[in-house]
Amino acid sequence: MAKGRISQQELKRDPLMEQYINTTTWVKGRTQPILKWGTIIAVLLVVAAIVWIFISRRESNAREALAEAFRYHDAMVANPIPAGVKKIVFTTDEEKDRKSYEFFTKAANDYPSFNGEIGRFYAAMHQLKFEPEKAEVTLRDLAQKDNDIGAQARFALASRFEAVGKFDEAIAEYKKLREKPLNLPTQVIDCNIANIYEKQGKTQEAIDLYFGVANNPEWRSAQVGVRAGNRLSILSPEKFAMLPEQKESNMFGGASMIQ
Repeated sequence: MAKGRISQQELKRDPLMEQYINTTTWVKGRTQPILKWGTIIAVLLVVAAIVWIFISRRESNAREALAEAFRYHDAMVANPIPAGVKKIVFTTDEEKDRKSYEFFTKAANDYPSFNGEIGRFYAAMHQLKFEPEKAEVTLRDLAQKDNDIGAQARFALASRFEAVGKFDEAIAEYKKLREKPLNLPTQVIDCNIANIYEKQGKTQEAIDLYFGVANNPEWRSAQVGVRAGNRLSILSPEKFAMLPEQKESNMFGGASMIQ
């Protein structure tokens, strides 16, 4: 045998060659199943790509629909309309509320899996201005959701009851929310309940809640803390005096704050 040449017997003993031969033999005996499964996998990949494209486009369209609704939500109200303004402008609040309701409803209905809850919530918030009873129905339904939108809907419902003088119903909703506030600060809820207690003549209950809010170091300088301190200074100067002194910021401004 010539120098440098490898015999057939040596080739057969080569591990890489043996693997190649074995693989080739295995493939030749299974050509049809391999083609079959290869075709199935290719079809599945194509279908998955089509579904992904469809979902991506639908999600993009959903975002645009919601963004369009928010453009109406954030629109200016002015009469007369200023010259040169290129943004959306309405001459009345009612016109803005009706148009915003229309677009939020459309965003929710057209893309329920993406915009359903948030679209319905904002639609209801605008609908409260011209069809309050229907808006209440939507808010009641959304308030059953165990998420941030549900909490916001219950808060809006309680605020609605408070505004129309349904104090017992408002407190019931606030207390439900107090048990699971999610993204809403409990101090805000307590302050609103205290405000209703004031209207009902339950002064001591209101004082206790206001003191709890104003005495919280994390909320003392926030708007809700200032509000609670203000009311406390008027309803119970003695209780107000028990709050930690704030010499640096004088945050409450004493009992002379405007009611």
